Amino acid sequence: MATTLLSLTVTGPTIAAATDGMLGDKGITALRACRAQHDEALRLACYDAAVERYLSFDFAGTGRESTPEFESPTGFRLGFRNEDVIFVIYVFDADTGELAKSYSAGPGEGEVAVRQGGRFYVEVKATGAWKIWIRPLPADGGATQTNQGKQ
Repeated sequence: MATTLLSLTVTGPTIAAATDGMLGDKGITALRACRAQHDEALRLACYDAAVERYLSFDFAGTGRESTPEFESPTGFRLGFRNEDVIFVIYVFDADTGELAKSYSAGPGEGEVAVRQGGRFYVEVKATGAWKIWIRPLPADGGATQTNQGKQ
C-alpha cells in the first residue's frame, strides 16, 4: 500500500470528543474492497480514500485538552479551526515527552505539517472552542502552513 497510515493508541490522555474514525470492521471491509480492484490507479485511489476516511482523526474541545496517542510512521497534517483569540497547539513525542512542534494562532483556520514519524499526542491550549484534525501527509509531503500563527 502506497499510503501513510495513522494508528490510534488509546492509552494516553483522553479528550471530550472521540475520534472520527478508527479502522474497525467498516475500514477493514473498505481495504479488502480496494485490494480486489484490478486496475492499479483505481486500487491506489481506493486505498487513499479509505485512509482519509478510516485512518484520520478529528477532535474538538474548549480550553485545554489533549488527544490520545497516535502513531504516524512518516508524519501528518494537523488542521485546525479556532474561534477565540488564544490558540496554541503543542505536538509531543509520546515516547520521550519532548516537544516535536508548536504553533500559535488567533481565530480562524489553518494547517501545519509534522514531517517526522513516531508516536505523538497533541495538547491544545485555547480560550474558546476549537477543532483539530489529523490526516496522513500526501506522498509529496505537501502540507503547508495556512494561518498567520507563529511556530
